Amino acid sequence: MNKQTVDIIKDLVASLDATFSVLSVIDNGDNTYTINTNCTWWISVEHEVVIGGNNYKVIDFKINEYIIVESIGVPIIPTATTFPIDAVNYIHGTLKMAGTEVDAHYDKTILCPFVYLYEIINDKKNTDFDSMIDRETDLRIFFLNSVNTKDWLTVDHYTYFVAPMQQMVDLFISKIRNSKLFTYEQRYECTALINVSENGNQEKSIFDCNLSGIELRLFAVIRKDLSCNECGCN
Repeated sequence: MNKQTVDIIKDLVASLDATFSVLSVIDNGDNTYTINTNCTWWISVEHEVVIGGNNYKVIDFKINEYIIVESIGVPIIPTATTFPIDAVNYIHGTLKMAGTEVDAHYDKTILCPFVYLYEIINDKKNTDFDSMIDRETDLRIFFLNSVNTKDWLTVDHYTYFVAPMQQMVDLFISKIRNSKLFTYEQRYECTALINVSENGNQEKSIFDCNLSGIELRLFAVIRKDLSCNECGCN
């Protein structure tokens, strides 16, 4: 049996692992450290990272140039040359179902950042038994992170959340292009979202928290899964 679209996207999201490469570290003398790099991935302010077994909080960054971190607990200068970026969470379902799942997390920082696959999904199945194509699909996928909107301007949202989440989207697209399940026939568009809202007017948040990020609208053609060995359906 071919995988459901929700599970294909789930596997792609699970593959969004990234490693932060440390080029150099500067001790700023105030319990903060500037870590130079060539890619900041989707790290943002208030993001906690573990470097060499020690915990730090990101207090500022310049995308794909550096992050500034502060020790959590005993001050210690980072010495590791790399560290992993936290795994990305995945949610799918209708707005009501997804909202219930998000609301179940009292501390939204545990959930964020996350990828939300909007349902209902429009899958157009191929009825040609001899074709290698299984379906065409139109998807709405949201790449989101929690934000503090109390005193932020629009430019702050773009700097601290939209731009980093675009890097997650770009990695996601590269995973699709390298997947054997997808053909080269893909079309997509990205929309920056500030205070994600159901009707696009950015007045009322979809979820019970303030979120900004990227909406990816993706059209893709999915091949039959020839690796299936659970039945004789292929």
